[in-house]
This record gives sequence, structure tokens and C-alpha cells, in this order.
Amino acid sequence: MIQSLLRSIEILEVLKERNRSYSIAELAEAIDLPPSTVHRILQTFCEKKYVIRDERSHTYRLGPALIPLGKAAASGIRLQDAAHPLLSALSARTEEDSYLVIPVGNKGLVIEKVDGPNHIKVVEEFGYEMYLHCGAIRKVLLAYQSPSFIEEYVNKIIEHDHAFPRVDAGDLRDELKKIRQSGYAITYGEYVNDAVGIGAPVFNSEGELAGSIGIIAPTIRLNSEELLKVQLEYVQKFAADLSRDIGYSPLFSSRA
Repeated sequence: MIQSLLRSIEILEVLKERNRSYSIAELAEAIDLPPSTVHRILQTFCEKKYVIRDERSHTYRLGPALIPLGKAAASGIRLQDAAHPLLSALSARTEEDSYLVIPVGNKGLVIEKVDGPNHIKVVEEFGYEMYLHCGAIRKVLLAYQSPSFIEEYVNKIIEHDHAFPRVDAGDLRDELKKIRQSGYAITYGEYVNDAVGIGAPVFNSEGELAGSIGIIAPTIRLNSEELLKVQLEYVQKFAADLSRDIGYSPLFSSRA
């Protein structure tokens, strides 16, 4: 009974990991099981809609019955709880301080921080708030807001209140479009002198923006395109991992 359950889970894991359709032969080879056993398990999954079969190609993929299960599991996971081990890993890989920031009105709030081996004394600590156009980690949050929110923000915060740091409204709009297109933000010394910020978005099970994670490092430690690219890849990887851990899936999300 236990062995049969483990085999069934292995099939779901293969279908989830690659996010594509598989034939019975491919699944049998992937998990080293007889095709007859794989077929029997798939029949049960198909009955419950955990797996669906393409009648033309005779292949199988994850089914719609898994969506409410994933959402139910994700709803019990606090963003901070899921983020902490990933921020620790991000700081270990980059050797820099890492942050989790969420949008609160017109500001971005630090709700988790992990110091890296090369810790720098930045004012960013737990509970610290700054406007959404301040630095890479917050600009990501602003870039993924609705067009109406961005326009209202620009009109009120940038053009009327002249909030720190001072920026040109047109330049900010252009930058936010580029951030959304690329999926990340990089800023230099916007509110911390001689520092580089790198940020990437985190999405929840509904495909909505949940927050952003990133690092802040002295410019002297990221003084080449190659070094910057490596650190950016780490930030994007762990942002994607956190999104996955709180239920985001390109397959089922509204962002797909």
C-alpha cells in the first residue's frame, strides 16, 4: 500500500517538475516502473481529474483537481515563514544582506531580513518603510501595480509631494515599464550611497504580486557586468523559488 502510494506521488512529481505532457512510456522510463503499473495509476488519477489525458496524442498532464489542493496548501503558508530559509540561502550564495519587502499603500515595508557574511550597515531593518520608487527592491513592487495605481502614485508622490529620492516622472514611468518587461530591477546609489540594489517579484497562488526579494551590496563588490549578472541570477532564482513555495504556478496561475 505504502509502495503504491509512493509510486503515485513519483508520477505527479515528474509531471509537475517538467510542466509538460508525457506518454506512458516516458513516465515509465522516468520513474523505472512497468508501463502497465503506470497506466493503472494514471487511470485512477484521470478519474479524479488529478491528471488529464490528451486523446489525440495519448499523453498525460496535471489536471484541474490539483488547483484547489494547491491553493488550500498555500493558504496555510505565511510569506515570512516561507521566505526566511530562502533569504538565508540567498545571503549565503551572494554573501550580501537580503530582504523581503511587501507593498503597504504607497510604501514598501521590510518584513524579513537576513544579514550576509559581508553585512553592511544599511538603515533597512525589519519594519522599515520607504516610498515605492526608492531602490530596486521597492521599484519592482511599484512596477507590478496597476496602471491606474502607478499614475496616481506618480501624480501625487512624485509630481505633487516631490518625495525623496527626487525623480523625473517620465523617466520613472519608462523605468517601471522596463522592470516589468525584464522581471527585475537594478539601481545604483538611489538612497544608499555607493550601493547597488537588485530586486525581483514574488507571486502568490492567484498570480498576484505578494512582495519582492533582493539584495543590497556595496558598488565596489559588484564592479563588473559578470559579477552583477551572477548576483541577479541568484535573486531571480530565489524569488521564483519563493513564489513556487507559496503556491504560484505558471501552469495554473492567472498570470499564465
